[in-house]
Amino acid sequence: MTASGFIEHSEFYRTSGIPVDVSTDDWPFLYIPRRIYPVSYIPMLALVILLSLYLSRIFFNEKPQISHLPFFFLGAGFMLVETKAITELGLVFGNTWQVIAIAVGGILTMSFLSNSTIQWLRWRSSFLLHLFVLVALFAGWWIAKAGGLPSSSLGRLGTALLLTCPIFFSGLVFSSMLPKESCVSSVMAMNLLGAMCGGVLEYNSMYFGFHFLYLLAMGLYALSFISTLLPAKPIVARSSADQAMSLSNPSSGTEAH
Repeated sequence: MTASGFIEHSEFYRTSGIPVDVSTDDWPFLYIPRRIYPVSYIPMLALVILLSLYLSRIFFNEKPQISHLPFFFLGAGFMLVETKAITELGLVFGNTWQVIAIAVGGILTMSFLSNSTIQWLRWRSSFLLHLFVLVALFAGWWIAKAGGLPSSSLGRLGTALLLTCPIFFSGLVFSSMLPKESCVSSVMAMNLLGAMCGGVLEYNSMYFGFHFLYLLAMGLYALSFISTLLPAKPIVARSSADQAMSLSNPSSGTEAH
């Protein structure tokens, strides 16, 4: 190599004093030496969130309701579980296009089964359904901490089912709560906005690892259930039409002293 004009640096990098975190199934980032937040991603992620807020404000004029908050957390939990499943399935099946096909196929199958189940059972109570989601996520976290399922064909199938099972119960929660809402467009806007936030939260794995995402998803679904207990009042005090009327008729307002 020296005769060809190349300089040998293998020994330098082999004995480098740069601290490196060991890659594991929980933190499988070979291209990152240390557990750090991707600072270079923050501007783009912030832009995505701000753009989502702006577009939802423009295209949906309805006032957000407290009853819509569960759909925000359901969307965030759904996207977090989905993106986590795609990455974790890559550890099992390899990072190929088949991973995307298996993950998306499993998620679509679970979504279809959840809608079919809710039509058959006519379940309207969200407490047990939220509990099932939390149990499924806890089971996934516990098995992942224990080393995962065997690498056999049956074990791989079990891993795929374990990673997509929370989607099934989450779909049951969503389908059971949606008929209670009168403004579907506002509900879907909150759900999509939550999905954008859930995708951003997935980047926490670059610092905390994928096991932490199970706990984060459990927190989101717990907040979804807690928000169902809140009184149904508008989040925004007045709509844009009310504000315009108030500006056109200043004498109608009252001043507190």
